[in-house]
Parts: sequence; structure tokens; C-alpha cells
Amino acid sequence: MNDIERDNPGLPHLPPTYPVAFLVLAVILEFVLPIRFLAAPALFSLQSLAGAVLLIAGLTLDIWAFRLFKAAGTNPEPFKPTTAIVAHGPYRFTRNPMYVGFLLSFAGIGLLFALEWTLIALPALWLVLDRVVVQREEAYLTRKFGADYAAFLAKTRRWI
Repeated sequence: MNDIERDNPGLPHLPPTYPVAFLVLAVILEFVLPIRFLAAPALFSLQSLAGAVLLIAGLTLDIWAFRLFKAAGTNPEPFKPTTAIVAHGPYRFTRNPMYVGFLLSFAGIGLLFALEWTLIALPALWLVLDRVVVQREEAYLTRKFGADYAAFLAKTRRWI
């Protein structure tokens, strides 16, 4: 194993695979076990507007956080070494704006397309991201950056 392979959080899968897998599962469940508590998708409905706002907010947050990583000269890809701590922009409010963006987008898609199972699965997706991804990343960053990362942990919330 070379140094680059060791210098990462050792995640079992790339983080975007989790919301994609949960979305596929939710769509399958919509057909197999339909549950109806959302209104049918309709242009200009309050539900569709809320879904669109959440989806746009989530994508915007993801793109913004990704660009901040690139601007700081660090790798946004978790299988590559992290070279810097980004603590500005949305990172002032949450240590995980990309994952918050995933969750917002996931909920937005659910509302836009009236996919009830996405809203039911949302807490499970959050739990998987928190336990499988975020905890490993935080342990890796603590080992790598020590007191600097501990200071960031102390002043910035994990989620929101």
C-alpha cells in the first residue's frame, strides 16, 4: 500500500453513491409499496416550489463547497489526501456542507416528484452519512491535522 492509499479516510464507497442508492431504493419502493401522503406532482404547487427550492439549495451548497476545496488546493474526492482545512464559506456553519447539500437535494427530489419513500428514507440516509462517512472523515482529519482540526471541530457544528 503506497502513501496516497493510506492518506485518506478509508471510506467503503464514494459519498454520492449513498443518496443515489437511497433514491433508487425509494423509487423501487414507490412501485412495490406505494404510500400516498404527498400531493401528485404539479407545476407551481407549494410542494413543487418547496422541492425546487430544496433541490437548488442543495446543489448550490454542493457546488460551492466543492469549489472552495478546489480553491484551497485540497482534494474534494475522499479517496485522495486532504491537504488543507477549509473553514470559510458554508464551512463556518457546518463541517459537512456537501452532505447537507445531498440531504437537501434528496428531500427536494422527493417533494418535486411526490416520492414519499424519499422523505421516509431521509433520516436513514442522514444516519448512514453520519456514521459511515462523516465519522471516518473526522477521525482521519483529526489524525492528520491534530490541534488545528480540533479547533475547527470545537467552533463548527457537524451538521447544522
